[in-house]
Amino acid sequence: MAWSPYRAKAEHEAKQHFFATWSVQKKLLVSLIPSIAFILAFTGYATNWYSTKYLNQALHRTAQTQNLAQARDIEGLLEFFRKGLAVLAESGQITRESLVAAGQQWAVFHPGVVAELAFVGLNETDTLLLVAVGDKGMTEILHDQYQYIKNSPTALAQKVREMRPGSTHLAELTEVAYPPSAFPDAPRARTLAVYRMLTPVFDAQARLRGHLIVSINAISLRNILSLYNSQKSPVYSFARTSENRFSFFFDDQGWMLFQSENLEGADSDLSVEIARLGMTGDYGMPEYNKAFRPATRHESYWRMIVDIQAGQQGLIEAEALPTAASILSDQHFIVYTPVRFRAQPDKEAEVIGGLAYVDRSRLADAAEFRHMDVMAVITLVVAVLIVLLVIFISRLITRPVLTLAAEISAIFEENVLRPVHLGSYDRESVVLKDALNKMILAIQDKQEQIRQRDEHIQMVSQRQKVSFDSELPANLGWKLVGEIPDLIGQSQLMVSLQSIIRKAASSEADVLVVGETGTGKELAAEGVHKFSTRSTKPFISINCGGLDENLLLDALFGHIKGAFSEAHNDRKGAFLAADGGTLFLDEIGTASIKVQKALLRALSVRRIRPLGSDQEVEFNVRVIAATNVDLMELVQRGEFRDDLYYRLKVITIQTPALRQRKEDIPLLASHFLKESAIQAKRGDVGLSRGALEKLMAHDWPGNVRELKNCITRAMAFAEGDVLYAEDLVFDDAMLSPQMHWDAGSVPAYAPRIQDGTPQGTAQRPPEPPQALAVSPWAGGNPRHAIAIGLARAGGSFTRLDYQDALGAGVSQRTAQYDLQALVKGGVLRKTGKGPATQYSLAEMPAEHA
Repeated sequence: MAWSPYRAKAEHEAKQHFFATWSVQKKLLVSLIPSIAFILAFTGYATNWYSTKYLNQALHRTAQTQNLAQARDIEGLLEFFRKGLAVLAESGQITRESLVAAGQQWAVFHPGVVAELAFVGLNETDTLLLVAVGDKGMTEILHDQYQYIKNSPTALAQKVREMRPGSTHLAELTEVAYPPSAFPDAPRARTLAVYRMLTPVFDAQARLRGHLIVSINAISLRNILSLYNSQKSPVYSFARTSENRFSFFFDDQGWMLFQSENLEGADSDLSVEIARLGMTGDYGMPEYNKAFRPATRHESYWRMIVDIQAGQQGLIEAEALPTAASILSDQHFIVYTPVRFRAQPDKEAEVIGGLAYVDRSRLADAAEFRHMDVMAVITLVVAVLIVLLVIFISRLITRPVLTLAAEISAIFEENVLRPVHLGSYDRESVVLKDALNKMILAIQDKQEQIRQRDEHIQMVSQRQKVSFDSELPANLGWKLVGEIPDLIGQSQLMVSLQSIIRKAASSEADVLVVGETGTGKELAAEGVHKFSTRSTKPFISINCGGLDENLLLDALFGHIKGAFSEAHNDRKGAFLAADGGTLFLDEIGTASIKVQKALLRALSVRRIRPLGSDQEVEFNVRVIAATNVDLMELVQRGEFRDDLYYRLKVITIQTPALRQRKEDIPLLASHFLKESAIQAKRGDVGLSRGALEKLMAHDWPGNVRELKNCITRAMAFAEGDVLYAEDLVFDDAMLSPQMHWDAGSVPAYAPRIQDGTPQGTAQRPPEPPQALAVSPWAGGNPRHAIAIGLARAGGSFTRLDYQDALGAGVSQRTAQYDLQALVKGGVLRKTGKGPATQYSLAEMPAEHA
């Protein structure tokens, strides 16, 4: 396609659009990071080159210093023995004792260095040969052993030409071998590598008497090299390792004689194995077979020999020579220096050999690699710092816009319009903030108008009366109309409960009703009774938790006249009073072990023995027990007999909690509203939609009983024909110390056993009392106000009525203490004894009337 200005313009616009989508932070990062990385890389390369160069110079000078120190120590050792030998020769007193004394004196300064000390006289009988034997000092070799010594000192004296007085001859390295017979105490051959110094001895007439010879153990010279290559080096410049750094000694003819070893192996044999590694050449001198001389093709080595012969020191780097011509094929550099010996006291010292120091550690390369690592880390750190700096700068630049955007996003998340708050950044951001706030204020005005209108609509809707007849389903579910008026519901749980009750009613087996407080366990028991064949017979209800052990036994089994002091008449007891009918034992889990044992026997044999009687009486009663606790848990704790548990648990009925069937709340509320209106002798009272929603949202820990109490309280204080949400007060708020008593929370009255005669029908209390504030006359306790309300509503009440009004959270002992306190305070009057005890109002003070 041919180029056109339109195409170029389109590409330019596309590129501009691509970069326009980038943030300021991204643009800064893309532009700065590559350029800074390039600058750092170039700087790192330059500094690495210069640092490597000067580091190599420093290493070379350090190595040369160590090499010179080793050479000077060897020269100093040779010079020490040269002078000592000259002094001994000038004395002219050459005896065995003088030789031993000289050896001992020299050993003080240089222990273990002297290997031989000999005087070879012109007359063979004057010849003395002493050899060092470890820590035992020096021992003399007998004349008849001289012929068996390889390279004997006597042979050296014969080879030396005429010497001037005071001159010293240093022989080349020689390997000496002594026969085993020369050392009777150590019968084995002994081999030494020594340097021998020889000086002539003259008498007073300047006639030659012989030659004085001292042999220096070459291992001592080798140990000097080893010392300088160890961590104990007198010239300690860097950590030493024998593998990477070593020294070796060679003579002026190029023969490698010995090399440094580990300082721990000070007594090891001489060797040049490491020094000659990688080289070819001749192996073995005539007098010393461990020497090695490289071939001529190793040019760098022989260049070093030439420099040594000329008395020069120097340095060779491996990179400077071809591999084939270098002795440093795997080495970094080598420094060398000549070793001199003064043979004539009036002349300059002559070069006898050289000392080479080889560094294979490649410390410069390691430093270069470490430098590269450091530069890489620096580059990375700088890059991170630059990124952080860019992020900081970009945030500083874009902070006003981002803050403004965050404020607007927060408004959307909170779903509440409010003015935007922005600090003083710049003029542009302030102008933008002011414009947005003007727009927000305008929206807030419109939103407030809409809110007020919605609140009005919502208020009207919430206070609208619910029409149960039109809004609830026509089928209210199963309801025992006229038989059990409070057992109401259309949920599946209630349908299942209906089925279970009808099936249980068709059987004569005992029944265990399980459920929370206020779920209608007694109503379920009444349902079983009403639908059974015993429906025409009595239904007796006993609350096992409302009586102590003796009263409960008396209420269950009765007594005969005279059984105890207050037994003026016979009492049938619940089992006989309910004969042919149903006996309902509520709160069976609270019965004592003694009561449980009596119940178990009665249920097993179907006979009872009233208190004070000697005869057992048969009974025909169906027992229905109820509990709001887990009996199996009580069995496991040993608080309930397992045999009684399984005796009662023939058929089990589970009454559902109200929170599990909230769809039944409208039906129950409608029922309780109608019931409360009839009791209060009022007309039709309805429920607002807001009140119904409040009822549906509550968790109802007190279940149906709490719902009924709530409706009853609200009905007592409602002034109109509609109950609103604010009229509903739940039981959990009733006992708050900050609240006044709102209405009598009075549940349905259960039939009780009084004086041995069961009450037939359930009695309902009249209209609950008006609100009564907690007062000092009521003891300052909010619960006391509830007791006073019960007394006003029904004239009198029992402890169980008071405990039911307080709810499931208050124990029997607390209720008993409250009533006793009110009686002692003159608020209530107590009449009767045992379960028939009634509490009514005493005369109230005028100020509280």
